[in-house]
Amino acid sequence: MTHTLTRPITQAPRWHRSVMYDVLLLPVGLQTLADAVLGEPETAARRWRRLGEYRTGHAEVQPTSNAGTFGYGLLSAVLGLAALFVLFLTVLAIVRGPFWGLVEHGPVEPGTWGGPSRAGAWLAHGVIALPCIVAFLFVLRGIAVLQTLLVQGTRKWVLPATIVLAAGTCAFFFAWLQQV
Repeated sequence: MTHTLTRPITQAPRWHRSVMYDVLLLPVGLQTLADAVLGEPETAARRWRRLGEYRTGHAEVQPTSNAGTFGYGLLSAVLGLAALFVLFLTVLAIVRGPFWGLVEHGPVEPGTWGGPSRAGAWLAHGVIALPCIVAFLFVLRGIAVLQTLLVQGTRKWVLPATIVLAAGTCAFFFAWLQQV
């Protein structure tokens, strides 16, 4: 029987690899932008290949022009920012959902979900958070798959879909920052 910590990285569970891929999207995207500015698209292609191999076990990445490398870096940085925000929401849902009673020590107000009892509020927060956590993990996996397909360049619909997602992400963050 092989212990979990002794397995090679490529045998990590799929969701784990997708989440780690998402966490690395922002820094790798920023490095790709720097590669484009420095005129080294081959370096960016090697970096994407290593990252893709971590997620899927294989990666087919062809170097592009400096403009293409810059575009992939920009899209990756925006998707990485979105992925980090969704990961933050996942952690928040875990802490404030099933573990609500451990982090909330104040009195349970009548307007609290599941209130007025503490047990009811804890149960309501946990029940509402569980599907949110699952949905957030699916979103993280989707971002990783979309980014992998973008870098591989094998499907024509991926670039427009990524541009729309990145534009929506930028619009969301702009609106959110105006609110704060």
